[in-house]
Amino acid sequence: MKNARSHLAVVSCSLGFLLAAGTHAVADFDPPVKKKVDCSKPENKNKPACKPSNSASDDEIYNAGYWMARSGQYAEALAVFRMAANQNDPRILTGLGFTTRKLGNVDAAFAYYDRALAQDPNFVLTRAYLGEAHLMKGDLAAAQRQLSEIQGRCGTSCEAYAQLAGHIAAHTAKAPKG
Repeated sequence: MKNARSHLAVVSCSLGFLLAAGTHAVADFDPPVKKKVDCSKPENKNKPACKPSNSASDDEIYNAGYWMARSGQYAEALAVFRMAANQNDPRILTGLGFTTRKLGNVDAAFAYYDRALAQDPNFVLTRAYLGEAHLMKGDLAAAQRQLSEIQGRCGTSCEAYAQLAGHIAAHTAKAPKG
């Protein structure tokens, strides 16, 4: 229970920060927002942005988890994503898959990505991350199938396509020739 409270405090701090900054739904490729209040410092504990709140919406939880994951705080982001009321939200499932994969459990990430795509097959960010997971397992053909799915949904100029195409190119360049 104490651990859950500390994660909720982190979420509340992050949510307060995101709300104070006027942050809206963000794309995977946006640059990180600069922190205005560091809630880990004792002198900031009583600031409004750092006060715990039990009423975080799934949108707020997603945004907080997203930014934690973007800054490399994968375990913390995983705990935050698990606090969402709707564990079938494709964004939450994608976040769970991403953080699980980044924590080294690629096989478990596949299940999250599959569930996310069952909810929304057009969520191209999930497809990009799924393609990256396939590359981590050495399955170039499966990654290329996801790239093709992304292309069919948003073309070759969308960020998800560019992201996965870049990972595939890097993977192919590293592969032994012949």
